[in-house]
Amino acid sequence: MSNKKKKSDNTKKTSEKSAKSQETPISSLDKKLEKEAAANKAANDRYAGDPKYHGHSKFEVRAREIGLAMLAVVIGSLATVSIMLPNGLTFGGITGIARIIQQYTHWNYSLIYYALALIVAAIVWIFLGFKEVKKILLMSLTYPLVMFVLEVNNVVIVKSDDLFLVSVFCGVVMGVSGGLTFRAGFSSGGTDSLAKVIKMRWLPHLGINDITFAINALIVIFSAIVFGINIALYAVIIIYMSMRVSEAVMYGLSNKIVELDIIPGDAEALTEFIMYELGRGVSSIEVTGEYTGDKRKQLKILCSPRESFLIKRHLAKEDPKSFVSVISVKSVWGVGRGFSDIREIDL
Repeated sequence: MSNKKKKSDNTKKTSEKSAKSQETPISSLDKKLEKEAAANKAANDRYAGDPKYHGHSKFEVRAREIGLAMLAVVIGSLATVSIMLPNGLTFGGITGIARIIQQYTHWNYSLIYYALALIVAAIVWIFLGFKEVKKILLMSLTYPLVMFVLEVNNVVIVKSDDLFLVSVFCGVVMGVSGGLTFRAGFSSGGTDSLAKVIKMRWLPHLGINDITFAINALIVIFSAIVFGINIALYAVIIIYMSMRVSEAVMYGLSNKIVELDIIPGDAEALTEFIMYELGRGVSSIEVTGEYTGDKRKQLKILCSPRESFLIKRHLAKEDPKSFVSVISVKSVWGVGRGFSDIREIDL
């Protein structure tokens, strides 16, 4: 086939496609999706070119992180002083240790917490260095200060005889605080910091989460001895709820990401659409259908649900025999729109 004939056929196909698109009226949804696709592509290009600050200044990024951390401090302080303490409840971590000490000494709770937070900061500085203590210093200084102000002014959000509901509510509020703390890139400076020291210095074969769990379990056991088994069980409820809500704040409230695994009829055309129309990256592997023995390309894309719908609509029109599996992804750490910067959370 000559080049002239090829050009003629391509021109004919283009004109047919153009005529077909002119026959079909563009709906408001199509316009909205195209507009969002253009915005997504622009954002992806900006993120790829500036993976650290995403087009913002260093001051703006740092101010946002500190502002988020301060919001977490206020929420966490309210959960501790205005919900937990008035109802005689307790928690894990240095919050629980401070409650046990307060029970025997009757000292001001926030001052006990302050002393414990500074002790933890000193331990981290001695064993892990100033680089690590920087991550907890802000929270270690501001958290007890806000709690002291609330405690002196006797701020109470809820006081009830139904300790189960109070425990659930307290866990939710504490979870919001914990999730915001991690999203801001800080650490609360509690038992997780002690667990990191133990892991780095003495138990490198154990995970930080396992060590943290063991420390909190011991604190809850001591709480059962000091406050009684019922209060200790309520503490378990608070810890569980705070963990679940904290995960939801860290992952569930961020932009949703889905993974598409696609076996298309025309892998090159789909790759071009995804890369140049949506501005997303694509990975590919060769797969073999065992029944037919056919070898085909499988594409893997991480994108937003809206972008996955755009890909679905594209395939429905251009390549309806494609096979697509959609997987919900909890979070993605990397460079791209809706992804989390891998340096923002240090577990």
